[in-house]
Amino acid sequence: MINVHGLGFRFALFLVLAAMLVVLTTAEFFYRNTFENELIEANNDIKELYETVASTASISAYLEDEELAKEAINGLVKSDKILAASIKSDALYYQYNVTQAINKETKPRVFVVRHPFIPEDPLGEVNVYPNFDHIIEQAENISIGNSYSLYAEALVVSIVALAITYYIIISPMLRVGRSLHGITPGTKQRIAVPEYHSQSEIGELVDDTNELLNKVEEQFTRERQLREEIEFLEKRFRMLFENAKSATVLMTENGIIELRNNAFNELVKKVGLEVKQGYGELLEELFENASSMKLALSEAFARNEFATGEYKLKSLNDSVTWVQLIASPLLTDDGERYYQLTLNDISSRKQELQKLALQADFDALTGIYNRNGGEKLIAKLMSKDHHFALALIDLNGFKAVNDIFGHDAGDEVLIFVAEQLNENIRKNDVAVRWGGDEFVLLLQADDEESVQNVIEKVNNAVKQPFYFNGDTTPTVVSMSVGVSFYPQTSSNLHALIKLADIAMYKAKQNKIAAPDNYLIFAEPETRGGI
Repeated sequence: MINVHGLGFRFALFLVLAAMLVVLTTAEFFYRNTFENELIEANNDIKELYETVASTASISAYLEDEELAKEAINGLVKSDKILAASIKSDALYYQYNVTQAINKETKPRVFVVRHPFIPEDPLGEVNVYPNFDHIIEQAENISIGNSYSLYAEALVVSIVALAITYYIIISPMLRVGRSLHGITPGTKQRIAVPEYHSQSEIGELVDDTNELLNKVEEQFTRERQLREEIEFLEKRFRMLFENAKSATVLMTENGIIELRNNAFNELVKKVGLEVKQGYGELLEELFENASSMKLALSEAFARNEFATGEYKLKSLNDSVTWVQLIASPLLTDDGERYYQLTLNDISSRKQELQKLALQADFDALTGIYNRNGGEKLIAKLMSKDHHFALALIDLNGFKAVNDIFGHDAGDEVLIFVAEQLNENIRKNDVAVRWGGDEFVLLLQADDEESVQNVIEKVNNAVKQPFYFNGDTTPTVVSMSVGVSFYPQTSSNLHALIKLADIAMYKAKQNKIAAPDNYLIFAEPETRGGI
């Protein structure tokens, strides 16, 4: 199938059109020139014909001989170029076909008949009527024949030019094009220089194209090496990412997770949630207190900083999971915003910290607050300006239990007293082991009557008899109590405790004389201090 848009077809078309234009112009020129030349030639032929019969016409006019005149005229009209002729003198007239010539409005050529002996003396004239139809037809035939010859010559020249052009230019270019079309960029394939074109423009084009292919191969080689390096690094990164112990996700602004590792899926499963494509903005569906988490992250992102914090995850099972959240905003070259969130499971550390907190604030033997924890509670109540009573308790007879029955018996008594304190105080009250056999009750009360009712209930519970090692004689432990009020007695922590301690020792002394008088309320702090 011919490619009408191809270089060969277009070149051939333009060459034929140019040849036709040149031939038409040249043919028209030669047609007119030939036509005019033929007309001139016809006139010259008529003149020469007359000259052949001029002597006969001259003698016939001189002798007035009609036969000679007829011979001269017939000699003229034998030519196809002469339509009619006539001879006329003073005594002679002869014509042939003049009427037909006159009807065609043909103008005659007039030749003077001269005296045969005296040339200067005219005897008559000969009128020759040219056969213009024949002359024009002959001129046209010759002109058309010449034009056809030019057309044929132009056609041959065009065919030869096309063949030469095709062989020298088009065919090599087509071979170069097919070779280029079959080359795979980045390979060693190159275009062969066409024969006889090593120094031509086509050869230069092939050389330039091959040089470009060399550069493309070099570029492809570099890109292939870079791709291999990237693939290697990507595999390493993916291996590190997927096998990392920290749960990590890459997510869009609207909460769609683009990347996640196995640790994240395991963390989600640990809390009993379903593994899915998204958990809301900044994974908010995973956190118990999502609002505070999002607020902290938003404030950090507004400062263009990464955010970190410790948050508790929701759980559909009995597990308690705490994570350290590290969030970083990422902005791509296209202006798209992403977030990288890393969740480190710190549940074990939280549990250890809670155990340490318990060890720091709770008594290991009795399980209630120790002095350190009690002082923290007192300071907290004072910072919030809560009114409360501080009852400092000392056990009577505890030393004898240790001395007689041993420390195990003493520990048993301390555990029992702590239990009785916890069971007989009110819901908002707190029991504290202050140290040794001393206890403190923090009572939500600011009047002596309320405090006395609670202390009396606790004292009655503590006074239950103990029987150690099968001894039939019961051992009874009682209490001596000193009470101070915040802020009525004092607004200073150490003074509050000191005043309660003074009151407790007074109660201990009074108990010897009056056993039922085991409770004394401290006097308010004096202006000058204790």
